[in-house]
Amino acid sequence: MKKSAIAGGCILGLLIIVGACKISAATNDPLTLAEFDKIKAGSSEKTLLQYASTCQQDGEAEPAHSDEATWTCFGADGSSNAVFFYSEGELFSKAQTGLV
Repeated sequence: MKKSAIAGGCILGLLIIVGACKISAATNDPLTLAEFDKIKAGSSEKTLLQYASTCQQDGEAEPAHSDEATWTCFGADGSSNAVFFYSEGELFSKAQTGLV
């Protein structure tokens, strides 16, 4: 079997696993639009995590910006989500797509 065929199969397998993980995450405790609306500017990351277990911190904060954090939370359908931006432990911006 050619190396390119093996590599292609591995990549396809990884994509399937990642997709399954996202769908699985969305079914645990998805974030709803009502919960999204309750999370206000100035609230802590702890407040966010009280509403949904589908939230994941995006990447590691750079040492020079260790007081900044971005969280992504998933909705019930697996494709809807919300993004929360924190600075110095407080929410300063948020956005959502498709939450119900």
